[in-house]
Amino acid sequence: MKGLYFDADIKKIALIKALSPLWKRAALSPMSPVRYGEVDEPKLPGPNWVKVKNRLCGICGSDIHFIFLEIDPKIAPAAVPTVTRKFIGHEVVGDVMETGAGAKEFKEGDRVILTIDWPSCFQKETKPMCRECAKGNYLLCEDPGWPDMPENQGGGFSPYMVVHKTQLMKIDKDIPDEDAILIEPTACSVRAVLKRVPMPKEKVLIIGAGSIGLNMLSLVRAIDKNAKVYIATRYPHQTETAKRLGATGIIEGKNTFKQVADITGGKYFKAPFGNEMVIGGFDVIYDTVGNDQTLKNAARWARAEGTVVIVGINFSPKRLDYSPFWYQEVELKGINCHGMENFRGKEMTSFEAAYTIYREGKLDFNGFVTHVLPMEDYLKGIDIFLNKGKKGAIKVALRHG
Repeated sequence: MKGLYFDADIKKIALIKALSPLWKRAALSPMSPVRYGEVDEPKLPGPNWVKVKNRLCGICGSDIHFIFLEIDPKIAPAAVPTVTRKFIGHEVVGDVMETGAGAKEFKEGDRVILTIDWPSCFQKETKPMCRECAKGNYLLCEDPGWPDMPENQGGGFSPYMVVHKTQLMKIDKDIPDEDAILIEPTACSVRAVLKRVPMPKEKVLIIGAGSIGLNMLSLVRAIDKNAKVYIATRYPHQTETAKRLGATGIIEGKNTFKQVADITGGKYFKAPFGNEMVIGGFDVIYDTVGNDQTLKNAARWARAEGTVVIVGINFSPKRLDYSPFWYQEVELKGINCHGMENFRGKEMTSFEAAYTIYREGKLDFNGFVTHVLPMEDYLKGIDIFLNKGKKGAIKVALRHG
């Protein structure tokens, strides 16, 4: 079978990172450690494993970071050993093909989505589990990495994958594939909102209007239909979708600091060297982009003792002005995708909470998946992702077979 994967080859990584400033598509060349190539079709490595035939997989921003090696080797996660070969693609829906004797929860034909992507105590069947995995927070595993993981396990951008039974969640067969692949980014939104639930009358800002930001807009509305939720968009089609989903207001274009001050009733200050600040901004800000500029803005747009939640992942941070965190005593929180939550007084995973809200009809995924291409056209899919403004893209997905 053909699969899209990344090999931890230091020499190739160094070569591509050296070439990329001069040749942007170097990461898509045969010299890259990222390959779309032939690998052996995976077989069940143990009794508690499941083989899945994939149907559709969405392209996530983290996939693009991997593909273009936009990862600084000095960031904290890079210090922790993981796997030598990483198959790309996690926003995936598929059908169960085969199960091991110990995976009785699943049967052939079940429709499933992937929940756990990185190695943890769950796949390793560690007993006892580490402190975080025991709580259900697999991405915070205190015993990360697994050198003996099946080499050709496959991923969302492979026609088949084998995964441990704990990595899957069954969904109803009547759910469209285009909706199914959005459950994973919605689970991220759930974890972010539950990390700091907006209180009545608070003003909330979501930075970024991709699938996670737009889902978060719906989620905050589902929790409190009267919530004042604003969203910062970049492209006209994002603005249009945000308005349809009920955003209280939009921040777009230029003079964003002045817009924030006008919306929140805060005071806007402008100093030399392009230095801007808002005193008395938003109560809660969710940064679904997570790059240096958006996080800088978020810190300066939050009110004193307000909260900024980092949702978007930046694998290559450069510089951050952290002065608002002491100057205005802004609280900074982060999430690592999804895990175990306390939702409506019950313990459940981020996925279960997202799925519950979706089945209640409180999430509107209409128009989120804007482009669906065959898997073999993955390069075209990447180009569309990189040109969202011109292409009017929100979620780009690749279909198998």
